Order: sequence, then C-alpha cells, then structure tokens
Amino acid sequence: MTSPISKSESKKRLIFTALAGVVAAAGLYLFLHHQAYSYEDTGVPTQTEMSPRLKKLFARTKAVCFGRYVLEVPEEAQLILGNQEMPAEIVTHQNAAGKEKDLVDAFRKETLMKRENAEFTSLSAGPVPNSLLLRYFGSPYLKSVGGEGIINFVPAGTHVFEFGWGSGDEESADQIIRKSADIARSLRARDNEEVPAGPGVCIDLGFIAEATGQFQEIFSAGLHFPSLPDVSFSVMSNKNARTDGPNGVGIIARHEAAMRDQGVVFPTDSDLARLRIGKHIVNGWNGEEVLLRHNGKDGVMIHEFMWEAIGKTGDLRHPAAVDINLDTGVAANTKYATKGSLTDDEAVALWDKLLSSLRFRD
Repeated sequence: MTSPISKSESKKRLIFTALAGVVAAAGLYLFLHHQAYSYEDTGVPTQTEMSPRLKKLFARTKAVCFGRYVLEVPEEAQLILGNQEMPAEIVTHQNAAGKEKDLVDAFRKETLMKRENAEFTSLSAGPVPNSLLLRYFGSPYLKSVGGEGIINFVPAGTHVFEFGWGSGDEESADQIIRKSADIARSLRARDNEEVPAGPGVCIDLGFIAEATGQFQEIFSAGLHFPSLPDVSFSVMSNKNARTDGPNGVGIIARHEAAMRDQGVVFPTDSDLARLRIGKHIVNGWNGEEVLLRHNGKDGVMIHEFMWEAIGKTGDLRHPAAVDINLDTGVAANTKYATKGSLTDDEAVALWDKLLSSLRFRD
C-alpha cells in the first residue's frame, strides 16, 4: 500500500501546479501578443523579406510625383491623382486648348443650375496669352457682402487649367487676381511621367513652379497595381489643416479608443489582428502606424494599414496632416469587397517598401 501524502507535500504540489499554470498562462499571453513585425529602434521598423512575386514587381521601377512629393513605384503601377488644391481646386481639362470660351460657357451653365440668382459680371483676357478671367457673384447676398468669384481658364501646352477662388474678409478681389496671375505665369504643361526639378507642385498634366509655400495646399494620389488588382495605396497631404483639439490626437490613440468603444480585445478577438502598431518615421516625419488584418472565415481576408503624421499648420516641409493607407481586398473602389491577395509578410513588405520611397521633391 502506498503511503498517504503528507499535508506538507500536498501543499508543495499545489504551489507547483499553480506556478506551472502561471508560467503557462504567461507563455500563452506572450505568444498571442507577440508582434511578428516589430521595430529595430524607435520609429524604425524591421525589414521583412519580399516574396519572389514582390521582387519581380519591383525589378523595374519609376518615379512619380504629385503635389510636392515623389514616390518610387513599380514600373507597372498606375498613378491616380486625386485632390489638387492650391489654394483652391485646380481642374485639368485635357486637350482642351483653344476651347477656353466653351469651358467658360459650361462653367456658367453649371453655376446657374446650382444658383439661379448668380450674376456674371465680366469676362476678360487673363494674365497669359489666350487665357480668360471670369468674375461673378454666386447670389445677391454674396454680392452684398463683396463675395466675388474669380475663375481663370489658362491654356498650357494642349491643356486648359481652371482655377480660382472667392473674395471675402481675408482677401479682396484684386488680391486674388494678382495671386492667381502669379499661378498662371508659373504654370506649364507636363507629361504625368515627368518628375520636374526645382520647387513646385505636380498636378495632373501640369507643374506649377512655386517655392514660397504661401498658399494652402491639399494633394492626394493613389496607386493601382495591375498584377495586384485588389491592392490600393494612397497618400493625402493637407498643409494648412488644424492641429488643435481632436485634430491633434494621433492615430494610435484614436485607434485604441475606437477598439475600446467597439469592445475589441486583442489578441482574443478572432475577427481582427494587429500586425504592428507604433511610431514609424517617414521622410523625417514623426508618424505613427497601425497595421491591421481583418480575418475571414477562410483565413486572412484583407489588410488595412494606416500611417499618419501630425505636423504644423502652414509648414511646407512638415504639413499639418499627412495620411497614408494601404488596403487589400479592394474591388471597384470598395474596401472589404474581396479576399486579399497578399500574405501578411507580403503586405508588410510592400507597405515598408513604398513608405520608405516617399520623399519631399526638391
């Protein structure tokens, strides 16, 4: 017969079992919380090896520009230009040179459809040959307070560029006419494959030489990869955005607050995983990133990567807001539309490759 276990020995076994449980739980916690894509140093992510198909994708590259920035991208990548505002929207009319008057008539018609009381006061020669300058009031009220609209139609090369903005307390109509004339004289046509030298902004089929940064600037662009049709990469920069109050809260703090509000607990929530979260310096900008994987029933569904830097309002080299996103599983410009085609390693490697190539174009 086996001798009975003493109370002392029984106590020791209980303690040992408890300690083993704690160690196992700690190990499980560390395993589940392990961040496979971490940082070598503050703001410097570890490098992830590119897969053979990504190496093939980047075997031949080209530079593309938008606003004041340039990106090194695969040769197959298609640049899709979005916002181009300096200081207001600039519209590119491709191959419309010689049709400036038709564009003025179209602008008048569209404006009157929206504002039937609009009053057009003058149409005159603009600041450069064959350009036109249109002046109008959008409503009787705007006329009473001096809110005059000034729109330029400026030919450059084979294209026409339409831009202008309205007078008010901050700027008189004469000031706007002088400033828009400076823009018109600094504007030239370019092929979108050209990356100009010297300070200025790249717009769709054009370039504006400008070194002062005196205007508000909002520029955005996206990339489409024919061999990776579900992958979307986009950048937006807003120089004069506000950075006070909620606008000054970083993306990590906002993400964590959103997760708390939605009751998401990492890493136990099976629908969502964080691949990497932390500081990530890009182009000298002290940004933050959140790299998420949304899990589908059959494994990885899509990736949602976000990077953001909060700069200083009005600072040309450190804009108030720069936002960069990479998404997989995109179809017909709709997120979460299809299963992502990239593995975690591929998504992270592509993200780091593109971010590291973004720079301020001098």
